[in-house]
Amino acid sequence: MPPPSEQESNIHSIGPGAPPSSVPGNGFAAITATLTHTPIPESEIIYTEDAATKVTDRIRRRCYNCYTSDTSTWRRSNLAVGKVLCNKCGLFERTHSRPRPEQFPHKRTSL
Repeated sequence: MPPPSEQESNIHSIGPGAPPSSVPGNGFAAITATLTHTPIPESEIIYTEDAATKVTDRIRRRCYNCYTSDTSTWRRSNLAVGKVLCNKCGLFERTHSRPRPEQFPHKRTSL
């Protein structure tokens, strides 16, 4: 049986269950160090209502009607072509053919 190579002896000396980043000289530690995600400051984030703009880490969508940036689904506006709407505003616009109001009128109570 031939003697084990230097890399094989390093793996066995560390242990067969060791993560790849702990094996010296394989380059995984350097790769994982460069792939760590640093949060982007809020001041550098740009919001857009344009449907054609590609969303990235620095560019996020915002509803054309209510200006929210958090929704389950983005919808395209039929009234303002090329703009995006949040799920609530998009469904309201599709069913009522008008933009969703900021506040709904109070319902009258029965006497």
